[in-house]
Amino acid sequence: MKIADYLLQTLACCGVDTVFGNPGTTEIPLLAGFERRGRGRYVVALSEVAAVPMADGFARATRTLGVVNLHVAPGLGNGLGALYTAAIARTPLLVLIGGQDRRLLHTAPILYGPLERMAGSVCKAVLRLDSEHDAAANVRNAIRAVLAPPFGPVALVCPPDLLEQETDAIAVAPNPARLGNLSTSSVDEIAQRLCQARNPAFVAAEEVHWHDAAEPLRILAEQLSAPVYVAPYTGVLPLDAVSAAFGGYLSPSFASIGARLAGHDLLVFAGGRTLRTTLYSVLELPQEKVWLGDDPAVLAPAGEFEAAHLVNLRAAFGAIGAAVARRLQAAARTPRRYRPELVLPDGAPGSFHPTTAVHALAQAFVDAIVFDEAGLSTSDVRQSLGCNAGGYFTNGSGGIGWGLAAAVGGAIGRADRQVVAIIGDGSALYASEALWSAARQGTRLLLVVLSNRRYATLNAAATKLTGAAMPAFTLEPPVLDFSGLATLYGWDFVRAASQAELETILRRMDGRVRANTLLELVFDPSIVPLTAARHF
Repeated sequence: MKIADYLLQTLACCGVDTVFGNPGTTEIPLLAGFERRGRGRYVVALSEVAAVPMADGFARATRTLGVVNLHVAPGLGNGLGALYTAAIARTPLLVLIGGQDRRLLHTAPILYGPLERMAGSVCKAVLRLDSEHDAAANVRNAIRAVLAPPFGPVALVCPPDLLEQETDAIAVAPNPARLGNLSTSSVDEIAQRLCQARNPAFVAAEEVHWHDAAEPLRILAEQLSAPVYVAPYTGVLPLDAVSAAFGGYLSPSFASIGARLAGHDLLVFAGGRTLRTTLYSVLELPQEKVWLGDDPAVLAPAGEFEAAHLVNLRAAFGAIGAAVARRLQAAARTPRRYRPELVLPDGAPGSFHPTTAVHALAQAFVDAIVFDEAGLSTSDVRQSLGCNAGGYFTNGSGGIGWGLAAAVGGAIGRADRQVVAIIGDGSALYASEALWSAARQGTRLLLVVLSNRRYATLNAAATKLTGAAMPAFTLEPPVLDFSGLATLYGWDFVRAASQAELETILRRMDGRVRANTLLELVFDPSIVPLTAARHF
């Protein structure tokens, strides 16, 4: 068989039937392989800026291996920012890069570039198909690397002339390295620390999602009546938002984190390499600290960990939970709720407050999968969340331009669920061409654009740093007309400029849209989301 066919068959052995990409000349052998197979799908994106987040959102929403195909050096360059975001969120993403035909590499042809160096800046490993002798092994090696923790993007450079060559290799699923379990003594030590602590707490990151550890973590936390806080900029909700143990997201400020955790005498970090924050402040965490995760490059946020273990989080929390249960049989702790109370603003009649609007959306789509790039309204979205673990996603890297395209990928991967994207108007402009892919694939995504005609997040930061907003951080004039964007890509469009209009629209939708729909919510830019102060 051709090496292109071997690559696709090996992916199929790993359960992959969907590849996202923006193909060019060097991708023709791969697309021809799809046509020969007659099954699986190559989801065409209009740019790599859309293709990478789509593959990332698909992988996160399905908790499976994502695959994206990029076109040589310029295409890889276009996708680098989104690959950085996928790396931060620990997304297992195989990046198939179209290499140049090896027969003309010595001529430095058009589109030529240092692919390995470029991809190596954001991928945990870069492999290349150099000859028919190493091709099969390196296909397996790349997939093995992407599926071995710590997860993250892995690049495989695929010269088109080599993909057309023959191989007699048999396609099989690689067997990646697995993390071990905690020793019995370590389980007992951590369980004892938790039971002896007066007020323990957990801080969870993306690895809880990728290790499928949400349920044992929830059980353990509820046994102890201990909160699970979500680390700042965590890209996947690691715990059911309706759990009594859910403590909400920590603000990305060291001073705020220290104050929020001050009452706890033991902190158990569930994954995470470090605490990701935005503006500088001093962090004080004098408590005992334990870390469980899969990244040997972990950095203690302050001081040192009393214990740190590279483990499978699902197995570790299951074992610790059983040990804690044995110790607490005679003296279970009194249940408590740690999530901050939701307080809606007292709006004047006829006013349209973003916090009230976001809460109404959350109530109307309580069973939806949510992709959030709402800017200054993100804390409002989280305050109203009712999602289960793995049902809420943000980019995690702090950049913007990921959410809309990622939601399209999520909608393609989870056709069984309603997917809702809540995106700021500035963010919605970055990869809006993903709306074309959604229309082409027949998804039924609800895209909610929060339109305040401002880069409100940047103005909030500017106000904190300089004492005033900046004229540069505005989106008007001209005023953007999102109805034109919906028309361009064949989407339904509705607009609300008041709470009454929004509630009428939501009643009509009844928790589900029948076709791709862009809902624009038009706000007075002077009205600030209620929880905006938590953004920094």
